[in-house]
Amino acid sequence: MPSAAMAIAVAKNVCGMLRGAEKPTHTASMAEMGAACVASTGRHFFRGSAATMTVFPVAPDYEKYPEYGRDLNLTFGEIGLAGHWMKSMLHYTFLYQAKMLPGWWLLPD
Repeated sequence: MPSAAMAIAVAKNVCGMLRGAEKPTHTASMAEMGAACVASTGRHFFRGSAATMTVFPVAPDYEKYPEYGRDLNLTFGEIGLAGHWMKSMLHYTFLYQAKMLPGWWLLPD
């Protein structure tokens, strides 16, 4: 997730500078973005499992969140079947986008 946000910022900066901007105008600070990770195990739709994690912000901010550097309401981990379903959806969404099928650009990164 952070890689996609940084790539988008870089692409927008390159376009802007080709159009005459003096310096980059877009940013993608890891101190302002979150990330999610899904590690799936198994292939069965009802017996699969996955470990899912979210972190916000990616880079710890001890000024804003003094105790742990992260917002604990948005940082958590789970293990179970729902994560397996999420991984399947992400997998097929990625393949749909990679093949540039109709409406691929409307799907979130």
